[in-house]
Amino acid sequence: MEKKCRFSYNDFDDTLAASCKEENENVRETFMFDNFIFSLTGKGKIVGIQIKNASKVLLESNVEPSMLPKLKEVSMIIIKKDSCLFIGISLSTEDCAAKIPIRVLMQNSELN
Repeated sequence: MEKKCRFSYNDFDDTLAASCKEENENVRETFMFDNFIFSLTGKGKIVGIQIKNASKVLLESNVEPSMLPKLKEVSMIIIKKDSCLFIGISLSTEDCAAKIPIRVLMQNSELN
């Protein structure tokens, strides 16, 4: 299920941050994978993501990075299957939309 997130983009350090955390959820830990920093609850649910070097990540996904300062909506979808997480991020501006897939292989994960 795709979930809309609160988001911000900092063009100074080229970081996109998105949070889908509910009011009753608390971030207990974070972990970094490549250009991504994931925020997790105590139950292992991913509730936020930061993308460092966001322009580079978008270019590698064939998405025009000029859309970053114009973002109107950011959504995340997270699917866990076996030992893999499939994470998708949807970015929308008034004129266009793009989806960025992130594949994370986890060894012994309890992530949701």
